[in-house]
Formats: sequence, C-alpha cells, structure tokens
Amino acid sequence: MLDEDFRNLVNQLQSVHRDNLVSVVLYGSAIEAPGNPRKSDYEVLVVAHRFSVDDLRRTRPVVQNWVGLGYAMPVLFTTDELKHALDVYPIEFTQMKRAYRVLSGEDPLAGVEISNANLRWETEHELRGKLLRLRSLYLPASTSTSDLTNLMTESIVSFVKLMRPVLTLLGEHPPLGRLATIQRIGERLGMETGPLVRILQLRSEPSELLELEAQDLFTGYLDCLDHIIAAVDKM
Repeated sequence: MLDEDFRNLVNQLQSVHRDNLVSVVLYGSAIEAPGNPRKSDYEVLVVAHRFSVDDLRRTRPVVQNWVGLGYAMPVLFTTDELKHALDVYPIEFTQMKRAYRVLSGEDPLAGVEISNANLRWETEHELRGKLLRLRSLYLPASTSTSDLTNLMTESIVSFVKLMRPVLTLLGEHPPLGRLATIQRIGERLGMETGPLVRILQLRSEPSELLELEAQDLFTGYLDCLDHIIAAVDKM
C-alpha cells in the first residue's frame, strides 16, 4: 500500500514537472527502523531545476493529496539551492543520508560531505531553540495532565532526531530506531534516560498518568535535555 502511494506521488510529480523534475527521494528513519512507523514519519525531498510560482501552483494539488493521505509535507529544493545549502542545513542532510531511497531520477545525496563544525553549531542551536519552546508550551499544558502528556509525546520525536547528530559528532553511526538512539545517548553521555524512554513508550502505548506522575516525568525530561545540551556545548 505504501509503495503504491510512493509510485503515485512520483507519477503525479512527473506529470506536473516533466523535464523540470530532477529527483524524488524518500528518506527518514521510517525506511529502515523496526516497528510500524506512521505515514508522517516518511519524508520526501523533491529536487527540480526551478520552482517558480507557476511550478508551485501546479505542485499544490499533488502536495495537498499527499498530505491528505497522512504524510509529511515534502521538502522542495532546486538543484542550485541543494548545492549551496549544505552548510546551512547540516542536520537535515546528515539525516537524509542516514536512510534514503531514490524514487525517481538521479541521487542528489551521492558524494555529499557534511562539515562537523556546521553540524555541531546547528545541533546546539536547534536543541536550545526547541527547549525554549518546550518551556513556553509547558505553561498552558501544565494545567491538564492529558495536555502535558501530549506535549511530551509529541515533542520527543524532534529531540530524538537531534540526538542522532550528537552521536555523529561523537564519531558514531547513529541507530535508526528512536529507542536505540536514546539508549546509545545515555551510554555515551553517561546519563539516565529513563524519562525519555517512558515518554517514547507513552507515544506508542498511550496511557493515563496521574498529575504528579506527569509533572515528575516532565521534570526528568527537562533534566535529560539540559544534560544533552551541556554536552554538545562542550564539543
């Protein structure tokens, strides 16, 4: 069923862009990670020679249909942008290279090299930014146990994605699975990751928490994130 969705996407993009289309790439941990990934865990990179307003307008119904099926919004790059964006988006391109599949056209990631200096800078920047946002979102969510639980289970995915470049900076080949990534971060940084594991479990197996449980879990969550950020700051 998923392969049929991918084929339909490629066919629709080819119909819209014809010779303008360069590549369609499926990427993300969902490709090889164990378990039953959600459709939204699959990501798509679309590369074209240009993306004029007319091109975008013709692409709109294709993207609307794709998102309507439950998939994430595709990332659109021109060939020129892709060539000059490696220093600006080192995390994104590192994650793409970890697990990807070319659905159509040439391989735009072949031979791509990522600077560790750029990767470290963006990793710390993203971690700190997401932590600041998490604190802000806690204020309204903290009045409801279910809202606070949802905040943790929804935000954990973004933080796990940022743990993989941390492991890359430590000279490792990061695991694709989220649980394996958390466990390896704990081992390499010498930290307790119980709160992160618990939040990940709640994401896949939802259950009701008592108010004190939810508040204690969030406290542990912040402690883990503070530990990771402090480690990246010293790299």
